[in-house]
Amino acid sequence: MTSVAGLVDAHRRLAATRPDWDEVVMTWIPGRLEPELPGMDLAADPFTGAWEDAQRHLLVIDQEAHRVLGAPGSGAVEHHEGLGTVFGRLAHLYTISFDRYVLDGPDAAHRRQLARAYFSYESLARELACGEKCLPPPPGGSAAGSGDR
Repeated sequence: MTSVAGLVDAHRRLAATRPDWDEVVMTWIPGRLEPELPGMDLAADPFTGAWEDAQRHLLVIDQEAHRVLGAPGSGAVEHHEGLGTVFGRLAHLYTISFDRYVLDGPDAAHRRQLARAYFSYESLARELACGEKCLPPPPGGSAAGSGDR
């Protein structure tokens, strides 16, 4: 899926512009479309462009998941996050595990987190396929072509 590869690319760009980007504090101001980031020119900062690309990929993944999975069964329990968020976490962990492979060291803390996140995804995928769980609606409502949810 192009959006998953795009997420990995966006996360690499985020890490290249701000190595500790996951510690950046973003403040959302009501009525504004973009976050307030301390000390940044939003229009010129490559971090912001990478962040926006990642957000677009997350939305596409959520919309595609709803299109493919269709309407949930009556007994399905809604999962607490969308599939885009799950893949976003995997992309982030993949990036910090392998772009910083040497820094991860012999304890392999990031690689262990990646393995746990992958197994959590596998469990979610099985539960979605079996109809035990369903995904929350993507941001902005139901996906085009998937019907109301």
